[in-house]
Amino acid sequence: MISYKIDIFNEISWQKFTKISEISLLPLNEQVKKYNLYINELTYKRNAYLHWLEGHKKGPKRTTIQNIGFLLQEDLFDLEQEDNNKIFITGYA
Repeated sequence: MISYKIDIFNEISWQKFTKISEISLLPLNEQVKKYNLYINELTYKRNAYLHWLEGHKKGPKRTTIQNIGFLLQEDLFDLEQEDNNKIFITGYA
């Protein structure tokens, strides 16, 4: 049984994590593995919360789309369509 709870607002530091009774008895490689699992779960829950928050913002929805720029390749040259037109990046304004 895990004796710590994942709280998305209060991250457990490595120093505190290794002092948890069930964790401190484990070999270092197992401690690292469990801490990485903890951080992954924490990140997942934070992202889920932020995604939920994004959907519950108040205010009017943005409806005007404007062109922000062009899609670029890694070498910073424009990425073009088959008809040689540039690909626009659009966003709400």
